[in-house]
Amino acid sequence: MNLEGLTLHILTNKLQTELLGGKIYKVFMPSHESLLLLVKRERDTAALLADFSGGSPMLYLPDNLPERPESPPAFCMLLRKHLEEGRITRIEQSGLDRIITIDIDTIGTARQIVTKQLIFELTGKNSNIIFTENGLIADSLKHVNKAMSSFRQIMPNLPYLAPPQQTGLSILTAPASAIIDALRNSDAKTSLAALIAVTTGIGKTTAAELFAAAGIDSSAETLTADEEKRLADAVTSLQQIVGQQPAAPVYAVISRTNQVKTILPFEPQVLETGCSAKQLVDINSALNYAVTLTPIQLPEQETLQKLVAAESQRLEKKLPVLEKDLLTADKAETQRMIADTIMANIYQLSKGQSSCQLLNIYDGEPLEIQLSPLLSPTENAQAYYKRYNKYKRAQSEVQNQIETTREMLDYLASIDASLTTASTKNEIAEIKQELITAGLLQPQGKKHKGQPPKSEPLLVKLSDETTLYIGKNNKQNDYVTFSLARGKDLWFHTKNIPGSHVILKTTLPQAAASDIDAAAMLAAYFSKSRSDSKVPVDCTERRFVKKPNGAKPGFVIYTDQTTYYATPDETVIQKLLQK
Repeated sequence: MNLEGLTLHILTNKLQTELLGGKIYKVFMPSHESLLLLVKRERDTAALLADFSGGSPMLYLPDNLPERPESPPAFCMLLRKHLEEGRITRIEQSGLDRIITIDIDTIGTARQIVTKQLIFELTGKNSNIIFTENGLIADSLKHVNKAMSSFRQIMPNLPYLAPPQQTGLSILTAPASAIIDALRNSDAKTSLAALIAVTTGIGKTTAAELFAAAGIDSSAETLTADEEKRLADAVTSLQQIVGQQPAAPVYAVISRTNQVKTILPFEPQVLETGCSAKQLVDINSALNYAVTLTPIQLPEQETLQKLVAAESQRLEKKLPVLEKDLLTADKAETQRMIADTIMANIYQLSKGQSSCQLLNIYDGEPLEIQLSPLLSPTENAQAYYKRYNKYKRAQSEVQNQIETTREMLDYLASIDASLTTASTKNEIAEIKQELITAGLLQPQGKKHKGQPPKSEPLLVKLSDETTLYIGKNNKQNDYVTFSLARGKDLWFHTKNIPGSHVILKTTLPQAAASDIDAAAMLAAYFSKSRSDSKVPVDCTERRFVKKPNGAKPGFVIYTDQTTYYATPDETVIQKLLQK
């Protein structure tokens, strides 16, 4: 489960309501990765459970207490010694970071109040519970030494150093106008990425919901003035909703594998295929509900999606490195210019010089040139020519790598789109085989004899005269476009967005406008932008669609297109698919 900083803010408020002023009377560790505090309140008792098992950190007030082991670990014994009979006086979140600190006042040896801290770092696989006093680490659930992290060690007797804070405007407290100003000045590729980059407290899930609430395409690079206003209104609305917590209901987003993916303070509008949402009375009820779910076996569809996502992330990180290398390779022309200048002034130079100043033969400006005293003027010029050729080759190689990387990213995006819309085992099997063929996945087990699994493209009968064929993966896309379609058939595909090829065949002299609208809507629906509004869909005749030599499956180029804008409507789509 991935809880955003905004959700943890709601949790912090809930913990403050339930635990402030309470006295810790028992400390247990149900497992080596969990901690249970029993707290006396004015009229009753409560429990606080931190469970970091399974790689998904949880901090909540459990409805059912876990079993308590007979032999407590050393960390548990230390906390018992220092915290039992201590009173909880402060519970705070670090900004909108995933760190919650609990101050516990205890009575020292001289009967003075000593404040100690439990710091819960809810940061995925690096989650930790750290016990500190006077800024020094007394102990922690997990030790982190220099061999594990050169930046931040978590060991007894060391000063506590918090993880690096998020930078940006608080999605909770910053004026919506300031967030829009920062969004406008961001250099992120999309407005969605920009919103995440300029704010703290939200991730992709909440950001996508804000764009959906504003009726804006999240892939848009820039926003119009009207779109900016609608997004600002959505941000303000979110701030008002969170301000009503912790009493207001929350919504648990449940994945296809029957696990809570995240918890939101509003009803989600953008749900991935196979996901659902459940309303619960408050954040703690949602967390208790999450632990009751029994995960189902991860389907192959989701496994492949994770593989594609991981490879895409790797290539995204590779691109900036290659672009930096390209800047270095751009030095080639400088090397050639120096070499040409040396050769033009060869008789002014002699062996043994370590430098010289000559007039650049191209612009006439003074040029300071470094020379090797061990080489003759001609040999120095040849050395610069050699570096020129080296940089030139590197420039070409790096440029080729950049193009290849970008092509692969586009290809992976098309695979991901196919996986999103796949609905049968055979469709998934075909995509898996495509990944194996592309070298992105190793074949497992023994090779099966016979024909590989084959699925059929989707067929939609709009009328007696008109039929649509929809490719559900890259292999099917090639099939419907280059085997089923004829020259005058209409071809549809989302503009610059991975998705299905849709072919409209009709015996009418001209396709009906309603049929074109249906084809455009289905092309938008069977794409990465199926949850967006006003999705651009290009339409052209099949004869204008070409497949370049050596192109990957599903990749085409086309001309003479007309662009339509379609908003997928689930009700309409289902009616069309039932025809």
